[in-house]
Amino acid sequence: MQRSVLVRRLRDVIRALCISSCIAALACKERSRGDEARFPGDTTGIVRPAALSDLASHVRQLNAIVLADVRDISTNYDRCEGPRTILHLRNARSLLGSPHTDSMTLRVFGGPVPGGRYAHASESPRYEAGGRYLLFLFNTDWRFSPVMGSLAFRVENIAGREVLLSPDGQGVTGVSTLAVETQTPMLALPAGLPGLGTVVVSRTPAAQFVPCSVNANGTPRCPRLPVDSLPPRETFTAAEPWIPRPTAEDVARTITVKELVFKIDSVAKGLGAKPGGYFARKPRLECWDAIPTRKPRQ
Repeated sequence: MQRSVLVRRLRDVIRALCISSCIAALACKERSRGDEARFPGDTTGIVRPAALSDLASHVRQLNAIVLADVRDISTNYDRCEGPRTILHLRNARSLLGSPHTDSMTLRVFGGPVPGGRYAHASESPRYEAGGRYLLFLFNTDWRFSPVMGSLAFRVENIAGREVLLSPDGQGVTGVSTLAVETQTPMLALPAGLPGLGTVVVSRTPAAQFVPCSVNANGTPRCPRLPVDSLPPRETFTAAEPWIPRPTAEDVARTITVKELVFKIDSVAKGLGAKPGGYFARKPRLECWDAIPTRKPRQ
């Protein structure tokens, strides 16, 4: 009697294990289907990025430091990638890390979306056609930009010296354990701001009020102004917008492209890291309009 009870219990346990295995297999299958919907295209070998918390975390995820000219800028829209601003680079030259071709494109998040709206990532640097930039590229997959954070420095000649400008217009002065330092006042206006110049503005003062009387039949009787009597207009010149005026001391504190690359290379050697390796030309993480969420427990 006891033996038959044990046999029935063993059968129940085996049946439960089989059912659990089937449920797990179906769940995995459904999850893979969800991933295919969220990540269309080739998603094999995805390398997920780590947090960019300090300079070491940047250096360990560095594919290359590239110096390039922005030949042109265009936009397009893809269902999964979302709106993209495409930087068409020329004269690209890798100064540290993996080599890159002379002409390359970078697909940065932002641009027009269906319905006449516009989307962008507020923390992304702005670029201008014709500008020369020093770009730090990821050696991991990415979602918004292949450029690491705000490490896109515009190269300008200020007071006869080559200066690297941050997206906010400050000069690069060196590196610390936390980041690439930009410890200067604004040396030039950030790229993408409207042009400067003296603005002439016209304003029309309030028209003089002339009361009307009333005729015997109740209609209004208003005085007629001469045809050539135009309301007075006043013109004044607006103050010139603020323009950065860097001093020789501010410019002397900055470092050149060569000096910055040397410092980053020294940090990499100190960490035992070697910039290079993988480079993703397209975003392969979550689609821009899909937010992965964990399923609630049943």
